[in-house]
Amino acid sequence: MVELIVVVVIMAFVAAIGIPTYHLTIKPTAHLNGAARQLYSDIQLARLRAVSRNVRCGMAFNAGPGYILFVDDNANLLYDYTDDGDPTNDEEVIKTVNLANEYLAVKFDTAHGGGDGIDFANSTFSFSARGLPDPDGDLYLKNEKGEGRRIVVNIMGGVSLEKY
Repeated sequence: MVELIVVVVIMAFVAAIGIPTYHLTIKPTAHLNGAARQLYSDIQLARLRAVSRNVRCGMAFNAGPGYILFVDDNANLLYDYTDDGDPTNDEEVIKTVNLANEYLAVKFDTAHGGGDGIDFANSTFSFSARGLPDPDGDLYLKNEKGEGRRIVVNIMGGVSLEKY
């Protein structure tokens, strides 16, 4: 009986140290990595859709942090992904994502990317049917610990994910 009590006390002690450590150090980094990987994979999805369907495919970002992935089927390149009542210029929305819903305390890093963490003109970019971005640029994500991840879309359409 004494051995059982000693084991329970040791387990409680380890849990008392481990649980706060997890919430303060491991969980914010895991959320940042998850959000960065999701954004990275959705950029790759936009490029894949553009090439496979032979259309322009774009992404529009908001401070949420979030984004809309859409197909620009018409030739005007206006990125009209909202429903304005005119069905002739609406774009096909592939995916709408709000990273804050799933990855708590992950935000665009306003210290980079022109003050909003998004280094694309008008917070929008697209891939041509050849998989080339217009324009190229960077996205910066950070968590409450100040850790950051940068997603780079280079001029040739390559996408990379790195710490900063």
